[in-house]
Amino acid sequence: MAGALNSRLDALRIVTTDGILGDMATQVTVTTGSRLHFGPLAPAGSSGGKFGGVGMMISAPGVIVTARSAEREGISGEDASRSRVAQLVSRIRETMGNAAAPCEIELRETIPSHSGLGSGTQLGLAVARALSELAGERDVPVETLARRSGRGLRSAIGLHGFGRGGFLVDGGRADQRHPFGTLVARYEVPSEWRLVLASPGQSQGLSGADEQRAFAAQRPMPVELTGELCRIALMDWLPALVEADFARFSAATFEFGVRVGQFFSAAQGGVFAHQRMALLVEQLRARGVQGVAQTSWGPTIATLCASQNEAAELASDLTGDPNWSDTTFRVVEPLNRGATVAVE
Repeated sequence: MAGALNSRLDALRIVTTDGILGDMATQVTVTTGSRLHFGPLAPAGSSGGKFGGVGMMISAPGVIVTARSAEREGISGEDASRSRVAQLVSRIRETMGNAAAPCEIELRETIPSHSGLGSGTQLGLAVARALSELAGERDVPVETLARRSGRGLRSAIGLHGFGRGGFLVDGGRADQRHPFGTLVARYEVPSEWRLVLASPGQSQGLSGADEQRAFAAQRPMPVELTGELCRIALMDWLPALVEADFARFSAATFEFGVRVGQFFSAAQGGVFAHQRMALLVEQLRARGVQGVAQTSWGPTIATLCASQNEAAELASDLTGDPNWSDTTFRVVEPLNRGATVAVE
């Protein structure tokens, strides 16, 4: 009995996305967090790197995907994501050729779609990683996973976040020779800091064709604004992170988010994409909270807190306030590592 248990434990290994695995896998579980995207640095800029941006990874919500070797294909789990995964699997198999064997995929946990948390990228990369492990591929670069799943073509924050976690600065891509934005800075976020996510019910941010039209209609970002955003990132945000200066980091988060929101206000209907979230930001700022920002096109906003107790108190107060009965609040942690892969 003990020998059988030890053999089973020996067959189960948990590694990060940087790990190198050995034997052929029969079951793989990939677990990711979510990504926050505070905004781009130069969308459709006139020169230099395009897009770029600043963001970070958080512990939840997340994606948990299990893939098992099988005689025939199968996808189980959340109905809303099953067709999306079926399309992903088809695309990934085309790029892998004969390397991809039949498997059953179980969606054990997913990120809400179109909420500003990078659900598509994390799901796509997780499925691509699971299929590569089942095919016997080891240590596949995250850029390869992104190509197979068709992710990271505009922002690379979610791509690099899947690989390494932490607080990330994407320097953009200068030309087609480099299809993904270059990671120019990555730092760990103090583990005691927390974030409170606020998401209004029955509301989604721009995505798909609507997002493409919004970018196509958006005027080029003035070089002066790009310069100001880079100044905030380089001279305030990153030094505050290195020094674990919570107040300075919070102030930079809000300033960056507001400037980006002003630039995209015509596309999203204001500095914040959802009027209810704009009112919530006003209430939080009046309460003395400094670090509040929308993630991507929203509608989710993230509020920085210096500790678990502070975050729990804030979330409890807002949840108990009848004015916010239509909004979900969740306390999450920074995620300073890449996705994990359990191989059996």
